[in-house]
Amino acid sequence: MTDSLSETDVRTCEACWNAPVTAVRQTDGGRDLLCAECAEGGYPRRVDLFPPFGIYQLTTRTPTASG
Repeated sequence: MTDSLSETDVRTCEACWNAPVTAVRQTDGGRDLLCAECAEGGYPRRVDLFPPFGIYQLTTRTPTASG
């Protein structure tokens, strides 16, 4: 791995969520932390496929006191 991981970087592959990070792919939006198999296969990060509001079906609506 050419780039070193910072203390706040994930240690599990962002594509398969199983294997440890061993490769860094540079993209226009930053970098992807992947295992070698996912990097070689060109797999996308799952956080791109399932954004935070989409995983739990949350909305950006802010709750009010009236509901």
